[in-house]
Amino acid sequence: MISKDLRATISQAASAALLRIGESYRQQGLLHQALSPFLKILAYYPDCPEACAAVEGLVAIAQVFEETQQHRMAVSVYERMERAARFRRWDGHQISPEGEII
Repeated sequence: MISKDLRATISQAASAALLRIGESYRQQGLLHQALSPFLKILAYYPDCPEACAAVEGLVAIAQVFEETQQHRMAVSVYERMERAARFRRWDGHQISPEGEII
């Protein structure tokens, strides 16, 4: 079993790496590729410091879609943010947004 401290260190490193990846994609204009790293932060590391930056990145992407008249994509980003925020980890098992153990 992994200690709490080691788990926290791994989570911090993973969320920081995902944020860097998402920001890199977003800065390059690769908006679709940037979605996944940001959404993973919200789903797997919602309490980490990077979660706020991930939300900001996702909102910025949705705004670009809105500005370019890609309204369905903008709505999709917001819907995916909501689903990711409902996703939780529980004792090493995944729990679906509906509360079922996966």
